[in-house]
Amino acid sequence: MRHPLRFALAALVLAAASAFAQTPASFTVVNTGLDATFGNAGKGALDPQVFGLTGIAFGNGLFVATGASVRETVVRWATSPDGVTWTARSQPVPSSSINYTTSQTSKVHFINGKFIFFTGFGDTSGGVAGTTWCYSSADGLTWTASKVTDGRANIGEFDSSPTLTVAAGNNGNQLASADLVTWVSRPVLVGASGFDHLDLAYFNGKFFSSINGFGGTTYSSTDAVTWTALSTLSLPGGSRVEAGNGVLIGTAGGNQYRSTDGVTFTKLTTTATTGWFAPGSSPRFTSAGFVAIGTYLATFKGGYMVSADGASWTALGLIPDAPAPPTGFLVRGYIHVDIAYGNGKYVLVGLDTSQAAFSIQTVPMVMTLTAAAAPTPAVIATQPTAQTISTGGTAVFNVIATGATSYQWKLNGAAISGATTATLVIRNATSANAGTYTVDAISSAGTVTSTAATLTLSTSTNFGRISNLSVLTSITATEPSFTVGTVVGGAGTTGTKALLVRAVGPSLSQLGVGGSLADPKLDVFVGQTVAATNDNWNGDPNLSNAFAAVGAFGYTAGSSKDAAVYQPSAVATAYTVQVSGVGGATGLVIAELYDSTPAASFTANTPRLTNVSVLKNIPAGGSITEGFTIGGATAKTVLIRAIGPGLAAVGVTSGTLADPSLTLFNSASVAIASNDNWGGDTALTTVGTAVGAFAVSSATSKDAMLLVTLAPGGYTAQAAGLGGTGGLAIVEVYEVP
Repeated sequence: MRHPLRFALAALVLAAASAFAQTPASFTVVNTGLDATFGNAGKGALDPQVFGLTGIAFGNGLFVATGASVRETVVRWATSPDGVTWTARSQPVPSSSINYTTSQTSKVHFINGKFIFFTGFGDTSGGVAGTTWCYSSADGLTWTASKVTDGRANIGEFDSSPTLTVAAGNNGNQLASADLVTWVSRPVLVGASGFDHLDLAYFNGKFFSSINGFGGTTYSSTDAVTWTALSTLSLPGGSRVEAGNGVLIGTAGGNQYRSTDGVTFTKLTTTATTGWFAPGSSPRFTSAGFVAIGTYLATFKGGYMVSADGASWTALGLIPDAPAPPTGFLVRGYIHVDIAYGNGKYVLVGLDTSQAAFSIQTVPMVMTLTAAAAPTPAVIATQPTAQTISTGGTAVFNVIATGATSYQWKLNGAAISGATTATLVIRNATSANAGTYTVDAISSAGTVTSTAATLTLSTSTNFGRISNLSVLTSITATEPSFTVGTVVGGAGTTGTKALLVRAVGPSLSQLGVGGSLADPKLDVFVGQTVAATNDNWNGDPNLSNAFAAVGAFGYTAGSSKDAAVYQPSAVATAYTVQVSGVGGATGLVIAELYDSTPAASFTANTPRLTNVSVLKNIPAGGSITEGFTIGGATAKTVLIRAIGPGLAAVGVTSGTLADPSLTLFNSASVAIASNDNWGGDTALTTVGTAVGAFAVSSATSKDAMLLVTLAPGGYTAQAAGLGGTGGLAIVEVYEVP
């Protein structure tokens, strides 16, 4: 009777064979002659020689392969621009008292613009157990050696943050350096002597180190001093870790786990090219993506595969069998140690090993395969941030991801219908909208998930609102005045508003501003009617009290020629504030509007400052700055626009700023958002209509817009012409209810 399992296996092989009418490409062995260039020709197995390659990396247009050798006073490596033509190189060991190199040469990595590897030396004096050294090079040709430690630490793996390199070795050794010169011992665990650090990777601001003792656990640390055990990667025998393309892959107990934040790990379900088994071993990350050995089912032979995200694997090529062994040897095989990608080629290095009854001969092995890199996955540059808004308000979550072709927002892990752009706008928020939001950035290489951002709703009566607005600009001979438009009101509001308006010129000196307007004058209009006017404030105590009540800086003196108007009961309507220079005066001036209603008196029906706008000619190389403050205890969503070409919608067709750019700064003068061209974003159009902004009809216009939810605090929006160009533009800030 035919065995059912054998029959099923045969059917599987036949299916795989039919799926592949042609055998996949194979790596090509190219190390012919390399053995001789290393100085091995004519030497016996116990003579000084490079008996194999321990690692390979690609950087600055060059492949560098490290060599393992014995009984020599030089360190050996090889370089190649294409992975095919190699040049063997050597450099004397750092000290004459250290006489023999050993096989303890690590892999080589290209990190932070440098090639780095480690090696250990024996000591002919017999006095010590040798030393461990770090080698680094920018060009792969000339290396700087620094002593890491007395004793051979047997460095297995290492990685670097922008400021720190950490190396994992045997017998509990782990070493760190900020400059690759001075090294300190930083073991993961006290008392870990006797256990080896198996692997080390740097990802998302943390180092990850695995150790085969204490249950075989992987630990994480932000500083390589204090370490935290990761329960997911705690398995007997330890685990392996590899980072790249915005994910960390952990391999433990025959399973693979992936994390996008270094905290939460999810067991991977892998897919592979038809006819292949996906890799089950720890991958190596190269500039082409993750690379590991899978299985070709038609022949059950191993072959390399590539993946952008560690989950979806594409076949590259089969690993060729070694040829017949040399005379006197029984078997011959290739041992694969490391792989790199560069200049369109995957280059595999290791050992070509022949074995007889009582001897082994090994020489360097190099294979190449010309193939494309894995698709580049999306990379999230700016994560969504948590928001706390008032019930019924608007929240905006933004993500910036390079390489993403689409998005999918999720609430508490469930996909939100239609939420497939980089911006998620939640209006009229209720308790159903509260929760944890993430977004998947999707590309042909797979999906990258953002960190979680929580939306919290508040019923506080001290809700977020625009509490003051300011415009810094200049009065010139050609533009002797400018106007600031604002609206006091808001849906559902009633009554009047306490409003403070200022035009500050001379008093700017206390802020370190030179060239200020010597004598500003302001006029407040409702329609065409002047509702209030002031030239010089004259030290009015009522104005001083109003300044103090809203936290505005005081004027330098009662005699200063700054101007101010305080309206304790301004009606809810649209206002225009005109600022000019008296007697033709010119210079820098700030126009300010303050909501003077005390926070304790604010209710949902209190009129608010709902927008501000200024129409101004921006000179070439210049800019215009609007400042505003979000008051209250919750965040507020605002729409900010810098419109040049779009002014055609209101009849302005000549002299406009052709390509405005917009940058938003926080109170620490750190840029937190920017936009050059608005791109016809439907969210911007929808919100613009809701707040009463005039429509920009062309989706391809070069106007700039931002839609952001901002925590309470001060902000500055700066508009300028791209490339230093000038022209007429309107800059606007709207509250989004």
